[in-house]
Amino acid sequence: MKDYSDIKLVSVYKAPDEFMAQTIESLLTLNGIKTILKSYQVPLYDSIMTFIKGDWGELLVKEEDQTKASELIKGFLSEKGE
Repeated sequence: MKDYSDIKLVSVYKAPDEFMAQTIESLLTLNGIKTILKSYQVPLYDSIMTFIKGDWGELLVKEEDQTKASELIKGFLSEKGE
């Protein structure tokens, strides 16, 4: 079994909804950045956690990919007008 304890993950994007989470995840993946999509949602409770936390979930990347990921996200969101 591999030991992944030395990998540091950082949050690079707090997603307002599942669509944006998956869109940003695709953007990063297409640019060679592995991501983990962490949903805050609880099954059978619809979007209660979005209401409580204010976000649908977040995207995590390796610490060494943080700068590149943040630049890609910033560029995408500025093109989108956010």
